Amino acid sequence: MPLPTSEDWRNCARRFGELWDYPFAIGALDGKHIPLYNPIHAGSMYYNYKGYPSIVLMAFSDADSCFILTDCGQYGRISDGGVSANTCMCKMLNNGKLNIPSDGFRVSTSDLEIPYMIIADEAFPLKAQLMKPYPGRGMDDMRRAYNYRHSRARRSVECAFGILAKKFEIFQRAMRLQPDKAVMVTNAGCVLHNFIRRRDGQLIDRSSDIVYEEIAPLGGGMIHLQRQGGGRAADRAVAIRDAIKDFVTHPDGTVF
Repeated sequence: MPLPTSEDWRNCARRFGELWDYPFAIGALDGKHIPLYNPIHAGSMYYNYKGYPSIVLMAFSDADSCFILTDCGQYGRISDGGVSANTCMCKMLNNGKLNIPSDGFRVSTSDLEIPYMIIADEAFPLKAQLMKPYPGRGMDDMRRAYNYRHSRARRSVECAFGILAKKFEIFQRAMRLQPDKAVMVTNAGCVLHNFIRRRDGQLIDRSSDIVYEEIAPLGGGMIHLQRQGGGRAADRAVAIRDAIKDFVTHPDGTVF
């Protein structure tokens, strides 16, 4: 998986706008546990919150549910937020080394420039280029509308994981491999996933009903990472999310 160029990221954003009505996104971020079967000398670090050993696959996907960047091999006991702080791709995002375009978007409802961004769930920290939905209950209609648009676009990465697990049977049960070999198999699966989808031309459209589901309750397949709070957000990130919220609920940005 080569590092995307600035033009590649712009194409990703255009695709998110066409398919998911979220034109500011260049990718969706999430992570899944890859269960293992009793790795040797693994200690407790591989045991996740459900009590069995696993490694973590963290991935960016594009709007068509192909993997853009992946990072596999973190210990299973770490949460989404903890893994994201340790992966190479998230460190590169924080250090501005992913070739993400420096320009942004101007919308009719705000004077604030909205940057190209990666969308994630509530477990990740809110940043200017890493957007997550509004938290909590009792939200007003505008925030609920934003969360709907955000969550719909983030389905692309959930679909990617679900298709990967359904396509390759090894991801439907605990791998009888040591962690280093499991990482190699998982990375190979992600690359083959991209190759098959691009070769066959079976890309996501608006009517897609593919969703990710846990395959088995205990060590039977990929499962969600443990959810934890993402920490305090910077004022600029909050302002950017509010600007997008105002846009998607304005006649200029609504899809209804």
